[in-house]
Amino acid sequence: MTTIIDVAKAAGVSFKTVSRVLNGEPGVRPKTKEKVLKAAKDLDYRVNVSARSLRSKRRHLVALLINNPSRSYSDDLQFGAVIGCQNAGFSLLVENPFDDESLIRLVNQPGLLGAILAPPFSDNVEIINKLIAANVAFVRVGTELEIKGSSRIGIDDRQAAFDITKHLIDLGHTSIALINGPSIHHICQRRKEGYFDAIEAANIQVDRKIVTAGDFTYVSGVEHTEVMLNSSRRPTAIFAANDEMAAGCLAAAYKLNIRVPDQLSVVGFDDSPVARVVSPALTTIHQSTREMAQRAVEILDETNRSPDYKNKAMVLAHKLIVRESTKQIA
Repeated sequence: MTTIIDVAKAAGVSFKTVSRVLNGEPGVRPKTKEKVLKAAKDLDYRVNVSARSLRSKRRHLVALLINNPSRSYSDDLQFGAVIGCQNAGFSLLVENPFDDESLIRLVNQPGLLGAILAPPFSDNVEIINKLIAANVAFVRVGTELEIKGSSRIGIDDRQAAFDITKHLIDLGHTSIALINGPSIHHICQRRKEGYFDAIEAANIQVDRKIVTAGDFTYVSGVEHTEVMLNSSRRPTAIFAANDEMAAGCLAAAYKLNIRVPDQLSVVGFDDSPVARVVSPALTTIHQSTREMAQRAVEILDETNRSPDYKNKAMVLAHKLIVRESTKQIA
């Protein structure tokens, strides 16, 4: 079956341009429009009229777009989205749109109300532009990045990172390592900024050799911590940008016979279930990931009722949770 991607390739234009032409939107040059329509005709491309008709009659399907290696974070988002959909009478579809064709299948889903974009999709401008071009409502969660024409929900990640780094500083630590997440996540940039804000506010000399980035997995937490703890400039505290990497820090310290928190303080981020079950229990930042997803469903519902509801920015509260993994330095 011919797809809109085939039409775009044949016409030598973008997916977005084809969508605008086929939807009869203004602002497309006549020659470009002619090329697109000719390509569509030559390829015998047919718009899925039945799917559009079903969508217009009863939009009830919410798609959660997610591809995050942190299992606990993903589980919390899905749980919150399920609750939000149950409250509103919607159905939930969990998708990982790994290519253009999968994204096309998504936007043509009968009854699609809209999409919730989880990190890293919430910062992916290419996917966002394609959803806008296809006139699909969406809400971005876990991000502070402002993108015109989209609503977003998150916390103040910079302030949260400042708060937890300051907690370590208040305990007397001056050599504080950071294991951040992937740079493609805007929240990781913000957490790094908050970390440096606290370090600089305390007039502590910045040591960039103990600032690194994992991939939000337990294994990456283990690997980066082993390198740091085996170095000649071993830190006295580690701030991991999520709880799963922080749990990896604890495992690496145990393997090297370094006692937490007596010889090393460790903090995480998210307040996921793993933060409470590891030993010692993790000091961390609590953010309500479930509430983010639940609120996202509510915003999608409001946007469907009133298109003027777009561009809503919601910042939820965070909280420093102090447990057994941090201690005053001797």
